[in-house]
Amino acid sequence: MSRVLLCLVAVGLATGVAVSLSGSERETPNGPERPPAAVPRDLDRSPLAVAVSPDGRWCATANHTSDSVSLVDLKAGRVVAEHACGRGPVDLAWIDDRRLLVSLLHDDAVAVLELRNGEAGLQLATSASIPVGDEPRGIALAPERAEGGNESRVSRAFVAISGQDEIAVLDLASQKVTTRIPVGGQPRTLGASPDGRWLVTCCNVPGQVFVHDVATYQLVSRRNVFDSAFNLGNPLVLPDSSAVILASAINRLFPVREDNIEKGWAIDNRLTKLPLPDGPYWQQQQLGLDERGNACGDAWGNALSRDARWLAVTCGGTHEVLVFDYERLKFPTGDPGDFIPSELLDTPGILRRVELGGRPLGVTAVDERRLVVANSLKNALDVVDLVEAKLIGSVPLGGPAEPSLARRGEAIFYDADRSFDNWFSCHTCHPDGHTSGQTFDTVNDGNYDTGKLTPTLRGVVHTGPWTWHGWQDSLPAAIRKSMHDTLSTQKPLTDVDVDALVAYLRTLEHPVSPHRRPDGSLSEPATRGQALFEGKAGCATCHHGEHFTSAETYQVGLESKRYFYDRFNPPSLRGLHARRRFLHDGRADALEHVLTRYHAPENVAGEKLSECELADLIAYLKSL
Repeated sequence: MSRVLLCLVAVGLATGVAVSLSGSERETPNGPERPPAAVPRDLDRSPLAVAVSPDGRWCATANHTSDSVSLVDLKAGRVVAEHACGRGPVDLAWIDDRRLLVSLLHDDAVAVLELRNGEAGLQLATSASIPVGDEPRGIALAPERAEGGNESRVSRAFVAISGQDEIAVLDLASQKVTTRIPVGGQPRTLGASPDGRWLVTCCNVPGQVFVHDVATYQLVSRRNVFDSAFNLGNPLVLPDSSAVILASAINRLFPVREDNIEKGWAIDNRLTKLPLPDGPYWQQQQLGLDERGNACGDAWGNALSRDARWLAVTCGGTHEVLVFDYERLKFPTGDPGDFIPSELLDTPGILRRVELGGRPLGVTAVDERRLVVANSLKNALDVVDLVEAKLIGSVPLGGPAEPSLARRGEAIFYDADRSFDNWFSCHTCHPDGHTSGQTFDTVNDGNYDTGKLTPTLRGVVHTGPWTWHGWQDSLPAAIRKSMHDTLSTQKPLTDVDVDALVAYLRTLEHPVSPHRRPDGSLSEPATRGQALFEGKAGCATCHHGEHFTSAETYQVGLESKRYFYDRFNPPSLRGLHARRRFLHDGRADALEHVLTRYHAPENVAGEKLSECELADLIAYLKSL
């Protein structure tokens, strides 16, 4: 990516007017370097993450949909700079008081930003953009003790490379990736222990926590969170580095129907506490977050106040922050049950729920009593008083005066209040419109006791008919049925709501495959695989056209007498590289297993492939 130039947007909160400021031109080998235009005021910012500088003066937000980072003066309570930094910022971390790292999901890179004093005042500028791998997400910095002293320094950054199932170790001096650490499926969030010893990685498919030794990169532990945890949130390592706390959803594996939802037998929201760096299964502690009749949908981020008195947990689906008195909070021993312990609710002051609206996600403490929250759907940075447990301010980051139809659909998609007793949202099973990699037993296919893998919704508007069995020929009707039968929604779903959800689904497209050459062409193995796909393997019989699917249904040898429908609609093969479980019930966790165990070409419509041919075919499938 070419160097991003300087840009600053000063926002006056009293007037809500953005004023564009820029530095003077600088000479480069290719002529004068011109600052880019200011980020348009009417773009949704959708901040996903927030970080406070070490000196406590500045706060930065990763604005995912405006491709920018906002710099907030915490003392003044206003945005002082906004910088276009690259495509799809998802996380950030301060290196020191003047520099920060930003992971750019759609650029496959990490940007290094600096605070600079220019002619127009304080500016943010990109000093480097470093390629790190496919779909970088969470960032962690591990402190290191300087030789012969007590001061800590940071020389390395760790970046979760979700698309490659690994952690990239970035040397900050050379600005190069020096090591790659393999982990589980789709790592999203990272945490480093304050003592600089442990790196904690949360992977989503399956839900596992990896702990590595920061000095040697050796794997110390690999643990499942419960047996069916998913959507693992940001790991919070305690100040003494003894344990890590993280939020997640729990798939309870019972049929998803109203009576089970009410009892907490469909999807729970919990906090998990794991000893570091390892420990037996019985030392894993869990705390249910859901109140009977009033659950806490999509728990995600958590933070401790600087004095470790207050623990805060964001719940994006129910638009709130949970504030716990951490000094008095006790995690249950043994089975946590499906609801928050009654003794915790009966003791005043241990838990308070703070309504924020929007979709609160990333969170961090400013000091002993203040908390800042990246509120994605509000396009704002919320400030919460932990002692009083109330919202005390909101810093607007920019955005349209009225939401678009797609933005309204997005709000419905992420709204757990649409489900019975607020347990989960559409996003819970389809995180960010993709797939959680979980199987759920819904009635959408005609009967229960037939769990199905949650399909991705990327490109879904192009791939009718819908459902695994292809019986649904109307996307609006499919949406209504899912909201009514799966979420058991108690809110009326209007025609405008359905139109808005369809508009949002239209924004969900497959990412470009990293398995193609930089110019978009196929590699030599993938070219050979394409010939096999269209010929000998027989794949193109059912998977053809732009989206590699069909409007027909077929019997493929995977049917069961339990199924109400005895045929399958071929799923789109686009974006296969971004999935970790395959086939209608998720029985395969690798494409190799699909093509050799369950859906081998010789058993479907083609001929048996050699090992080399199989490798070429898989190379082609991953390129789609």
